[in-house]
This record gives sequence, C-alpha cells and structure tokens, in this order.
Amino acid sequence: MHDTLCTFIDGTIVARADNWRPLRNSDDTRRALGHTSYRGELVPVYDLAAKMGNKPSRSCEIAIIKMTGGYVAFLIDEFIGSTSAASKAIRLSELDIFGRERVAV
Repeated sequence: MHDTLCTFIDGTIVARADNWRPLRNSDDTRRALGHTSYRGELVPVYDLAAKMGNKPSRSCEIAIIKMTGGYVAFLIDEFIGSTSAASKAIRLSELDIFGRERVAV
C-alpha cells in the first residue's frame, strides 16, 4: 500500500491512496481509489528504537485517528507536511498533495 498522508493540527487527516483497491475475489469494500479525509484525535505512536537510544527506524510509520465511531489507522509511505486548520478553509494546495503525478505500484 502506498499512501500519502497529510496531518493538520486540529486532527484532520487527508490521505491520498493511489493504489487502494479491493483484494482479488474479496468482499473487502473498505479500500477505495482516490483521496479521503478523517477528523478525530490523533493517537500518539512512538518509535521504540529512538526511545531506546538506537537509530530511528522507518519500519513502523503509522498514524491512528480516534473518532466517535472507532479508530482508523494508516500506514505511511510518505509524509508531506502539516499545517493549521484553524480557519474554516483548509488550503490543501499548500501541501502539494495533488500536484504530482504518481504511478501506483
């Protein structure tokens, strides 16, 4: 899964999922092609390697969002950046999430 994830300070997650597709011969409808967003509380995820004084790893880069109805977790392939969404208008163009052509692998 190759996802691009943007986070906002107020807890809005915008994920670009270029190659989310249903698994072959599966009823898994939770996977979709395109962009999606979730609003909720970001759950802290810690890199234990860095906490123990070792070289920081990239093996477990995930984001978990706590929402009213449950939790959503993303595997992070690329983190673009963060910005404040204090105003009603969220300027996604500042993060360059839609400006690049990509090929799903």
